Amino acid sequence: MKISKERRERWERLTKNDAFNVWLRPQVTASDGSLDVDALHAVALRYGIDRRQQYAHLNPGQVRMNLGNMLRKAVPPEDYGAEPRQEQPLVIAAPSGPTEPPGDEPPLARASIRELLTLHAEVMEELRRREVVRTSNSPVGDYAELLFSTAFGWALETSSAAGHDATDKDGVRYQIKSRRLTAHNGSRQLSFMRRLPEKKFDYLAALLFDARYQVKRAIILPHEGLEGRCTFSAHSNAWRLRLEENCWDMQGARDVTDEIRSAAEAI
Repeated sequence: MKISKERRERWERLTKNDAFNVWLRPQVTASDGSLDVDALHAVALRYGIDRRQQYAHLNPGQVRMNLGNMLRKAVPPEDYGAEPRQEQPLVIAAPSGPTEPPGDEPPLARASIRELLTLHAEVMEELRRREVVRTSNSPVGDYAELLFSTAFGWALETSSAAGHDATDKDGVRYQIKSRRLTAHNGSRQLSFMRRLPEKKFDYLAALLFDARYQVKRAIILPHEGLEGRCTFSAHSNAWRLRLEENCWDMQGARDVTDEIRSAAEAI
């Protein structure tokens, strides 16, 4: 996956040399400067995190991202000499008085992706309450693609004609679907999948968000067996799948909720 210049600069400025990474880095760095994955798993195990088998298919960078984000939550701040973390809500004040000095980032530019999406959800809900809009449409599709590609290093397709949304390093094809569950609409029905019997993808990667764009559940399902669970619409000439809890019992299903949550933390 290609990391944007802006995201890399933000990571280097805010995260690369924070107290947590300064504490973790020497414990998981080999003598040649590379990542020691075994040492990383050993550190994770000390804090009750055992993902060695679950992450065996990931490359070292992906293992570092996923375990790093889990450890950031699990390790007490006092272990690495930091003050206890306190989540602060995003507050964007209305402009008043002198403008910010030239070169300073505006509040939205300083906000994380998760903060922006939370703000979007709250704005859309308030607009709906005031009857300005009738729906709470959201960027769930693009966000889901970003999370899956970040978690697993998939390359996203640029053409919708491909019949799939992403491929991994081995050329395996993935269709990515998502749904945001709200108080107004709790349906788990995913959007249409076209030409399903033609097997234009090898796996379905599906994700459920809650109303504030937090990851609720995520799964990867093999193409085999999907058609029997889908409903065909003759009018749209396409198939739809309801991502109910029993989908996690399908043969070959892989729960990837932890990996997707870690990706959400990382970006």
